[in-house]
Amino acid sequence: MSIYEELGLKPFINASEPYTRNGGSVMSRQVIEAMAEAAECFVDMGTLICRVAERAAQLSGNDGAFVTSGAGAGVALSAAALLCEANKNEAELLDVLPDTTNVQRNEILIFRGKYLDIIQYWKLIRVSGARLVLVDPTKEAMLEAVNERTAGVFLFPAPMYEEGIPACEEIIPVLKEKGILVAVDAAAQLPPVSNLYYYTRKLGADLAVFSGGKHIKGPQSTGLIVGNRTLTGYCQKLACPNPRLGRAFKVGKEELAGFIKALELFVNESADERYQRQRERLERIQNSLAGIPDVRMELWEKGRLGTEQPLLLVDLPGEKTGEECCRFTRAYQNPVDVGYFKKENGRPGSIFINAYLLKDGEEDAVTDAVRAYLEQ
Repeated sequence: MSIYEELGLKPFINASEPYTRNGGSVMSRQVIEAMAEAAECFVDMGTLICRVAERAAQLSGNDGAFVTSGAGAGVALSAAALLCEANKNEAELLDVLPDTTNVQRNEILIFRGKYLDIIQYWKLIRVSGARLVLVDPTKEAMLEAVNERTAGVFLFPAPMYEEGIPACEEIIPVLKEKGILVAVDAAAQLPPVSNLYYYTRKLGADLAVFSGGKHIKGPQSTGLIVGNRTLTGYCQKLACPNPRLGRAFKVGKEELAGFIKALELFVNESADERYQRQRERLERIQNSLAGIPDVRMELWEKGRLGTEQPLLLVDLPGEKTGEECCRFTRAYQNPVDVGYFKKENGRPGSIFINAYLLKDGEEDAVTDAVRAYLEQ
């Protein structure tokens, strides 16, 4: 009996996304073995944290890096790092944050974009003690909003999140030209691997944050901060084992070992082979569902958030909805989680199928569950 069965739970096949609510990703055997090995002995945590950070910087193509307990913690620590750098009084701020009562530059600006309602991870910026300032969604408004209290700007990239606001490619170079610090929450903006350094080295952002437990396929309780070595250094000084703001964002030796192994595998895997493997699985699902009356399908070349992974879009017939389909397939005899769009995102009558997390042969179970819903 598995641990899930002991707890009265039934695992499901993930044909949607590595959502946190789904447990993130599934780790490879190499990652699990690295974690098990790390769990069997003791090591100086301070040294381990430094070595993992150095290796993560090398693998991601950045000057600096830090591994924390998820992208949410990464947002909070990155915001705190902006405060430290903007105020140039590191020694004092490290020990007083999140108290910014006497801090001159204590404001972080974000666009008043559509993503404020779609995602609310931006609220984690306040954990640092920073005061959030919402700015109208134009380049001019952002530049005008900068004043003597501004510590920096936080951006949230993805096609749906950037709808109606300047894209990172447009706003980051302008902000950096004015000497303004910039952090980017790119938690789910992988693949391609090049995004690990795209926002920092290519566009000029000071920091970028990624999830460790989504497309990197490391432990879900990990997140990666990359960018300017001084600022990632602030993140490290603020975090565990130090008794400061990030003490609560503890990452165990097992997670650190698993994450760095997962990052190594992610960076070194052939992107073309990974993409083709996913595409072939989606084509098999598409072919198996072909012929069902009033069902239209389209194979997208990009992922839902603009990432380099194929996606199968299925438009459902009649009054059927994606949310209803997902409820049905999750309750099916061989449970499957399919993706669907919320009403505010459009296309409520559609589902999407992502093969990124599918194992060999699981596409048949996905087809069976979706077909059962469509033919009921």
